[in-house]
Amino acid sequence: MLSFIKKAEVGLEEFLLLFLILIETLDFFTVIPAQVEYIEKILAILAICYLFYRASITKIIFGFKEGIYDLLIVVAYLTLSIKTMIGFIISVVHESGILKSFYTLILSNAGVIETVGFWIGSIILLVVSALLVQEHLRRPCVLGIIHEDKAAKTLTQKMVRFMSIYLILLSAYLIVFTFAFEWLGLTVDAPILMIILFFYLFVIVKRGKSMHTESFLKKVSESSEGFYGRFVSLFHSKKTITIAIAGLLALHLLVEIGHFIIPYTTGLLYPWYFHQLGAGHVPLATHMVADFASASGIATQAGIMLIYIFNLLAILMLFFGPAYLWTRFYMKKKTPIPNLVGLFFGSVTVFFLKPVFRMASVESETLIGADITTQAIPGTGNIWLVLLAAALIMGIFHFLSKKSFVKSLKLVFAVVLIYLGMYLYYFFTDVARYYMQTISMLAQAGRYFIAAHLLIFFTITIVFYIGGYLMFIYEAHVKNRHL
Repeated sequence: MLSFIKKAEVGLEEFLLLFLILIETLDFFTVIPAQVEYIEKILAILAICYLFYRASITKIIFGFKEGIYDLLIVVAYLTLSIKTMIGFIISVVHESGILKSFYTLILSNAGVIETVGFWIGSIILLVVSALLVQEHLRRPCVLGIIHEDKAAKTLTQKMVRFMSIYLILLSAYLIVFTFAFEWLGLTVDAPILMIILFFYLFVIVKRGKSMHTESFLKKVSESSEGFYGRFVSLFHSKKTITIAIAGLLALHLLVEIGHFIIPYTTGLLYPWYFHQLGAGHVPLATHMVADFASASGIATQAGIMLIYIFNLLAILMLFFGPAYLWTRFYMKKKTPIPNLVGLFFGSVTVFFLKPVFRMASVESETLIGADITTQAIPGTGNIWLVLLAAALIMGIFHFLSKKSFVKSLKLVFAVVLIYLGMYLYYFFTDVARYYMQTISMLAQAGRYFIAAHLLIFFTITIVFYIGGYLMFIYEAHVKNRHL
């Protein structure tokens, strides 16, 4: 076995990656026992923490690597995320089996555990920030954008640098670690992995890149590290940090494909997650069968099928659109794009006239953000009239794209950015509601330390979502980076 691993060029990290790939594949098809799934979630969380430690937050922020500080920062981030872990326990306690007693004990003391975890995490970050004040910066780094690379000398300089370091560490936790922890560790780890595997097998391999020269696992690892290095470098310059922030926003919609679209399409809904979201989260096949049953004939059934297909195409293009747009102004070499302008506008026409997907803020006591629900086709009597209008629009825009592809593409990206704005509106309003209610409640209870930190989190959230969306528009249409 050891000789095989050595021959396959698989080290410890690649071996763990192989193990996670196997577990996540089984998790995607919902064929692993509940107890094994809990172990998988723990391993995924540990993998996220290990990745952040290996990424070296100190190197990103300060330009040099300090292992002890990296470890302390990851520990602080993990303790700050205890509330998220308790939220997961709430969703699975009814099916936890042998772990039910342990989970019940945690939930009965959830308030104390969350408070202690928050205090410990915040104090660790405060101590780390104080210790790093005297360090010299090594450009390029995030802190080098706003500070000189020499050590702070006066008390004022030390206080300003201390606050800068602390705010940057909190921002990294809120904007990067929190989403990685929730998305990759708890909610959509399996769907995201399946997307990555699909991309590799059907895009990279199909183009003729051999899998015999290097191990598959090593290729995945090296490709990830290469992209990570290029992406992190965007935070080191004032000229490119807007691109990095825009990329984080685009990632939201990509993740929502794993959250909602893949489960709705495959029918593989995760009970512990969708149970918290409430009603309206039904696989498309269920609605389609109901619409077929009420159809008056074969022609209507064929129209129903087309309505679902166009809805699915539209939401996939709208969700992939920001990420594709981001890659066009992230990569120095412009990526080619097929002429799908006509198909895009035809699908979007059906998507808005006969929607089977609906977007709103999450209505849940344990989750916050944007929610995508499904519904039956709203009225099947005029289906072919809608399809005829969609076909006409499709033909018009296909003709216009032949005449002026660049102008047509600008219009496509404008629609994509408008939809991104709608999504961010629902996401942000729900997050803002949570912060305002929680801050007010904590302040009234005299818990000013946590309330003050949540106020900082809320401020960072406002800057990230509103400012990030404006940055996205600026990069795309003011600088014309997408052309």
